[in-house]
Amino acid sequence: MKIREMLLAGTFVTMMIISAYIIVPIGPVPITMQPLVVLLASMLLGSRLSAVSICVWVMLGCVGLPVFNQGQGGAVMLVGPTGGFIIAFIITAWLVGYLTERDLEASYLKNLMYMCVGMLVCYAIGLIGFKLSFQYFLQKPMSWDNAILLAVAPFLPFDIIKAAAAALIGAKVRKALLLAGLLERTK
Repeated sequence: MKIREMLLAGTFVTMMIISAYIIVPIGPVPITMQPLVVLLASMLLGSRLSAVSICVWVMLGCVGLPVFNQGQGGAVMLVGPTGGFIIAFIITAWLVGYLTERDLEASYLKNLMYMCVGMLVCYAIGLIGFKLSFQYFLQKPMSWDNAILLAVAPFLPFDIIKAAAAALIGAKVRKALLLAGLLERTK
């Protein structure tokens, strides 16, 4: 890994930590700015580096550093209600990075579509983790309907806005980084 890549990935690790502290508590899974950072990392770093940066963030949290939402830490977070979303961020970062790095000149709508696909995958994995956490870790069985109402429905409007912002900001920043020679074309 080049020093430039380490610095870029480290920047997004830092942004993930900061975004974990920007919350709107509305239920067991608070609204944070983390999805926006995951999507931006994906678009700017590509599949490999964005997944690496999110993995480093997860590892920091698993060793107990207060990097998860509301300053929480510890490996136990991976089996709690937000654990599925934490793991999903890695997969989302890789997937959106994979889609966007192969289409650097994509239109805003195409980038937004890539972001929405990534968020759908994030929701699917996160929802499964949420339901399993309640059923097996918290010993409180929950229906799929209730899980969707608690872990997905309240967040959709905010995450659509975050995806739209990431598609717009990411394209502009990526273009500037490419012009400055700080990102390499993968094609």
